[in-house]
Amino acid sequence: MLSKSGKAFDKAYIENEVAYHKAVIGAVEGLLIPSSKNAELKALLEKVVPALKVHLSHAEMVQMKFK
Repeated sequence: MLSKSGKAFDKAYIENEVAYHKAVIGAVEGLLIPSSKNAELKALLEKVVPALKVHLSHAEMVQMKFK
């Protein structure tokens, strides 16, 4: 198996990061928040979603440089 380097590595890395952020946001919004029984935990999860979305947005901006 050949390892990637340079732009190919960067492109693969950022594609993985975008997919990872989307998966985490989906899990937090679709599973963790709705199933949370602890009000403090639920509030913390709800508070962190906007930060996760900002990180996703930044990753998507970087990703656009590789399209």
